[in-house]
Amino acid sequence: MCASSCSARTNDLGSGSAQRRAVTGVDRKFALLLSAALALFVGLAGCQKGLSEAELRGAEHTVRRVHFEGVTRFDPKELHDYLEMRPTDWAPLPTRHWYYDGLLPVDAERILELYASYGYYEARIVGVRTEIVEQTIRDRVDIFYVIDEGPVTTIEELVVRWPEGPPPGPPRDARGEVFRKVPPIDPQEVSQKVTLELGGPFEVEAMVGSQTAMRNALRAAGHPYASVEQRATVDERARVASVEFEVRPGPFMRIGEITVEGLETVPLRPILVELERLPGEPYSPTRMEEIEQRVYAIGMFSMVSVVLEERVPADQEDGVLDITVRVREGDPQRVRLGFALGFEPNRWEQRIAARYRHNNVFRDLYVLQLTGRLGYAELPSLIRPLAHGPVVRVDLHGEKKGLLEKQLVWTVDPRFEVGIEQGYQFVSVSHRFGVSRFFTRWFSVDLSHGLRYVNFFAISPTLREGQTLLGLDFRDPYVVSFVGLRPTIWAVDQVQQPNDGAVIGVDYRVAGGPFGGQFDFHAVSPFVRAYWRPHNRFQLAVRGELGMILPFGDQPGAPIDMRLYLGGTASMRGWGRRRLSPRVDNCEPGQDPLTGACESIPIGGNTSVLANVELRVRTWGPLWAAVFLDVGDVQPGVMQFEPSQWNYAAGGGLRVESPVGKFRLDAGFRLNETPLGVGEPIWALHFGLGESF
Repeated sequence: MCASSCSARTNDLGSGSAQRRAVTGVDRKFALLLSAALALFVGLAGCQKGLSEAELRGAEHTVRRVHFEGVTRFDPKELHDYLEMRPTDWAPLPTRHWYYDGLLPVDAERILELYASYGYYEARIVGVRTEIVEQTIRDRVDIFYVIDEGPVTTIEELVVRWPEGPPPGPPRDARGEVFRKVPPIDPQEVSQKVTLELGGPFEVEAMVGSQTAMRNALRAAGHPYASVEQRATVDERARVASVEFEVRPGPFMRIGEITVEGLETVPLRPILVELERLPGEPYSPTRMEEIEQRVYAIGMFSMVSVVLEERVPADQEDGVLDITVRVREGDPQRVRLGFALGFEPNRWEQRIAARYRHNNVFRDLYVLQLTGRLGYAELPSLIRPLAHGPVVRVDLHGEKKGLLEKQLVWTVDPRFEVGIEQGYQFVSVSHRFGVSRFFTRWFSVDLSHGLRYVNFFAISPTLREGQTLLGLDFRDPYVVSFVGLRPTIWAVDQVQQPNDGAVIGVDYRVAGGPFGGQFDFHAVSPFVRAYWRPHNRFQLAVRGELGMILPFGDQPGAPIDMRLYLGGTASMRGWGRRRLSPRVDNCEPGQDPLTGACESIPIGGNTSVLANVELRVRTWGPLWAAVFLDVGDVQPGVMQFEPSQWNYAAGGGLRVESPVGKFRLDAGFRLNETPLGVGEPIWALHFGLGESF
């Protein structure tokens, strides 16, 4: 808190600003608010906070830079990580590092220890000096180390021994066939995990890393009790080292009986169904993680741990690991409340939301989720609302796995919605009833039936008058009935939030015909998404998708709100929401569409193309940065592809991880001009939740 003298200065500044500005009405209110904010900022800046902990210990200066002379083995930033007095960091947040004379020998010793761990036993620090750099606010210190690295110790002998001999391989069944076709361990392949080389530098870190890599390779091959011991003998005078690894693989183990402890209200059978393919499989750390993930995915547990219990028959070298899964049940019911503000170039929306979820209805893992959203939307913006109206959405989701067949997942999703789009507002009631199943870990099929009733209101006269000319078949109200099929290949490390791999599939829907309704069309959308994460701070994501609507039958066509659109936070980010689309102009008498004064209403198309490339980089903690390139187009014709008219956009954004998801802010800029871009802003700003794809 500020002292009294500081508060007085703040008040004087505020009153003085108010006296110097003669304003009235709205300007006066704005001036007063601005003056108050400025006064508060200056006042807080003028407050003298107490001494920091470092200053109380006698520190007077912070470290500005640390210089190294004579260093070739390391990058200076690598050495900074080992120092107590490292340079002050300013990004992403300021972090001061204080200067103490007594820490100079400590940091010097750390530098020499680092060199020794990389084989430089004769490294010496031949000089240390400091310079005080005068600054406007606070003087800072530069530290200079002069280092003589000396010669490096090299490896003259490198041996990998198997004192108990190489593993005999996996067990065989009564017919003599190899169990589960697990190949025997090749000692040569295990030895190749060693990263040290004869004649190369002796590095402790590489030796320990080689030990870990060999042990992990054996464990992944079904030997959970594998051990690798390493020894090194260093002759500092001769500057050579001998390194020896002793490998003991231990018995081959397979997964035996799986039991679950800690259940109270959750039935046992669904858990065993999730784990039924694992008994008899070879042990591996990956399978232990899979057990935990599968049990966690049920959504009813706050804690899951896997305990191994060894059973080694006396007359066999191989054995069985019985597994006990210990769980702690969480609360099956959850309630979440929230407020959200969404903005895009052509739409602002403010809403409150509530969600109730029960993961164990009837104590039989029936899932029930009720979500309600209530808000108001302004088009194109809150400041200039040419159209505005309420937005209401109520979703009920029911889910159950195991009916009729233990791997089938049944869902039912009724929905009520009141919404607004450019050119119309609507009330709709819809439902979706579906069943899905995974066939192996990599392939799933989803089959569903949907029914949608829509009643429009506040309709632009252009849409009503242009039915025949535009080919919109704008029916008010309408009913559409469709069946959907979605086969998907999940070649990724994890389904929910993939880090590496690819997802390939196709969305297919057929509406009308024998299913009834007022529109007859096929909708086909093949897609692919690929991810590559070479480091935990980097990820490259790529997406490609086609959209095709194929009318047929006596009532060919698709309703305006189910046609193809691009633009927005999850597709073409250089465009506003649904703005990349064929459009019609709603002009007042006397207005010329070429001047841009008319309201432009997107009406969707029958063919779309979309491609995205995005590089995501974790900068600090929960903060990510991203750069992207988007390509897309929507055409009115059936199977109409016009590569010369494709639209390109690029930009960047920020993501912040939070307990409720990843908040995303993207800015996209259009890179070329096409017929669909006439009259559109050259850039767009998007705010959303979750990754774009």
